[in-house]
Amino acid sequence: MAALSEWLQIMLAEIARKRDDLERAREEDVKRTTEKSSDTAERTSSSAAPTSSTAAALRTNAAPPT
Repeated sequence: MAALSEWLQIMLAEIARKRDDLERAREEDVKRTTEKSSDTAERTSSSAAPTSSTAAALRTNAAPPT
């Protein structure tokens, strides 16, 4: 019976380790996703908006004035 108890303790420890690894991996994934979305938002907000002459040129497929 002592061997089974020792085996059971080893198995329970292994299960706990795998749960911890999975939780850590999920936290890293959330962090990566959050960083990626904030980087995308920064790039989007920092890009220059087209000027009215550029917007008009895009609508007419003409070159913008220089």
